[in-house]
Amino acid sequence: MLNGISDSLNVQQRSQTVAPSIGIKQPLREQTKANVASIPSHRLESYNRWAKVTQGQHKISASQVAEQGLQQVQNLLKQLQGQSQQSLSSKLDSSSLDSEQMNRSLQIQQKLAQLEVSYHGKPLIDHQLNLISSQRPAAKYSFSLKSVDLAAAKPRDELINMQLGSESVRVLLPANAQPAELVSRLNSALKPLDMQVLRSNEGRVIFKSSKQQWQQVQAGLLMIGQGQRLPAGDVRTIKVSEELNWQDPREWRFNSPADLKQTMAKIAKTRHKVESQLQELSNSKQQLQQQLHRVNQRKDTTLELESTLTQVASLMQSSPFSLQVTSLMAQANLSRPQVSALLS
Repeated sequence: MLNGISDSLNVQQRSQTVAPSIGIKQPLREQTKANVASIPSHRLESYNRWAKVTQGQHKISASQVAEQGLQQVQNLLKQLQGQSQQSLSSKLDSSSLDSEQMNRSLQIQQKLAQLEVSYHGKPLIDHQLNLISSQRPAAKYSFSLKSVDLAAAKPRDELINMQLGSESVRVLLPANAQPAELVSRLNSALKPLDMQVLRSNEGRVIFKSSKQQWQQVQAGLLMIGQGQRLPAGDVRTIKVSEELNWQDPREWRFNSPADLKQTMAKIAKTRHKVESQLQELSNSKQQLQQQLHRVNQRKDTTLELESTLTQVASLMQSSPFSLQVTSLMAQANLSRPQVSALLS
């Protein structure tokens, strides 16, 4: 629905650019103001309120989808916790676990890792089972280079070229520089690609990227060096190794009683996190539903509705729905049935 409105606006804007105007051409902004002024104020107010209510309904729908997804996560976590407890109880004195019990745990783990929850193509839960919002972006993917240590001190300067997809960066790693300085230079060089570089507690260089970048990186990074950390002259494909965070279900292990104890602690923490997110969603959705109900009964609700949408935006990603409808009304004096037809 939102894409349909956006496409209609793009077509209208292109038509206005190509078609010649009669008389003096007005700037687009002045023309838009004139079109807005031609709409009766009561109709414009009605359309604005209607657009905002519809935007609120979209946010409620997204909240409901996220809630259902988190409930599914909670159910799988409960199953995995029970299965892990059963395995631990039956093999507490053994150094290994029954293969059938381990397979059941791995199957539940796989379901958690493959779970995707989205609304209108936008993901709502990330790979670490966190609710995504404007204040809480999706967790990044972490990886390290398998055969190259870019933070190793060397006696000569080295210019490194690194290519990711169609983009490339260059970074000078100075001679005799300490690992902290080298990591800082790498981090600055990769900022244009929206990637981060840091050192782990063990001293390894860790890269952090978005999901889309990670999908490209998995095939390897193309790099060129000058004989210090990388062979000079030839482009090399450097293989990478993913670094899993404990919140990622793929990191959990079931091989031994010791592994199971650690995994059960991680599951318990994750269940508590999911419960908090479910409560957060429930409170916000209930508040929004109550305020939208009052909107339908009262006329002077502009300030109240603005406050409501601001609060919801802290949980669900905002959409330019009301701006698109206002722009649509400004470009053409459409009736309500015509706008309804575009939105359906």
